[in-house]
Amino acid sequence: MEMPLVSIVVATYFPRTDFFEKQLQSLNNQTYENIEIIICDDSANDAEYEKVKKTAENIISRFPCKVIRNEKNVGSNKTFERLTKEANGDYICYCDQDDIWLSEKVERLVSHITKHHCTLVYSDLSLIDENDRIIHKSFKRSNFRLKHVHGDNTFAHLINRNSVTGCAMMIRTDVAKSAIPFPSYDEYVHDHWLAICAAARGRIGYIHDPMVLYRMHPNNQIGKKRLSNIYTIDDYVYYRIKKQFNRYEFILSNLWLTGEYKEIVYYHIEIAKMRLDLSNKISLRNLLKYLKLAKFDFLLFIFEVLLFTFLRNNSSCFFKIIKYLKL
Repeated sequence: MEMPLVSIVVATYFPRTDFFEKQLQSLNNQTYENIEIIICDDSANDAEYEKVKKTAENIISRFPCKVIRNEKNVGSNKTFERLTKEANGDYICYCDQDDIWLSEKVERLVSHITKHHCTLVYSDLSLIDENDRIIHKSFKRSNFRLKHVHGDNTFAHLINRNSVTGCAMMIRTDVAKSAIPFPSYDEYVHDHWLAICAAARGRIGYIHDPMVLYRMHPNNQIGKKRLSNIYTIDDYVYYRIKKQFNRYEFILSNLWLTGEYKEIVYYHIEIAKMRLDLSNKISLRNLLKYLKLAKFDFLLFIFEVLLFTFLRNNSSCFFKIIKYLKL
C-alpha cells in the first residue's frame, strides 16, 4: 500500500540559527519516509532568505525541500496560508522554526489519522527552555484549565478555546485548503482556525504522548500569560467578551456550517450577549439570565460574577494580584 505524502510546511522569520538547525535536523530525522518540506521565509530580507535557504540545503538530505519567500512581511497566518496553498501532500504538518520534533512524530500522526478516519490529529507537547531543558514533560498536565478535546463532538469547545497547537497537529490537506483564506491574526491564530474548520468537518484525533519539544519564549502562544494584555475591567470586556462575540460572527460569515453547528454558534452568541449585559449593568434580571453560563463554564461564571459585582471598582488591583500570583 502506497504511503500518503505528508507536506511539512515551515514558516520562518529571522530564526535563531542554532534553534532553526535543531528544528530542521529533527525533520530530517523523521522515520516516516514519504515527506516533502516547504519553507517560506517571512523576513522580507535578502540576506536572511539566503541564510534560511543555505541552512535548509545543508541539513535536509532525506526529503525534497523547497524554500520560498514573501516579498514583504505578512505575518505568520498569511505565511501559513501561502504554505497551505503550496502543499502537495495528502496531509499537512505545520512547523515552527525553533522546536524539536520526536523522530516518530509524523509516522505516529499518519497512523492515527488514517486508522481513526480523522480530519485532524494532534498530540501532547513537552515544554523546553532555551537550553533544551525540559520544563514540563506534558503540556496537558501543566495547565489545569486546558482540556485537550478529541472525538466527534469538539466544535462547541473549540470555538471558545483552543487546545490544538499548530506544531503538534496533522490535518487533511483538503480540509486545510477549504479553510483558506485564513483570518487575520487578531481574529484567530492559524492553528485555532484550522481546528475549528476540522471539527466542523469531522473527527479530531489525539495522541496522549508528547511528539514535540516545544520551546518556551515570550513571543510564542503557549508562553503568553492568559491575562497579559488586561489591566482593567474595560480591557477584560473588550479582549475576553467583545472580541469573542466578533469571532462567533466571523465563524458564521466565513465557514459553511450545518444547521446543528449554526445552532451551537448562535447559543454561544446568546451567552456572550448575557456576559456583556452583566458587564454593563448589575441587576437581578441580568444575574438570573447569567446563570446559564454556569452550565457552560462554572469557573468562568464565578470569576465574572465576582468581577462585575464585588470587584468592579477595584478591577485594576484585582488584575495586578492575578498577574503577581501568575494565575
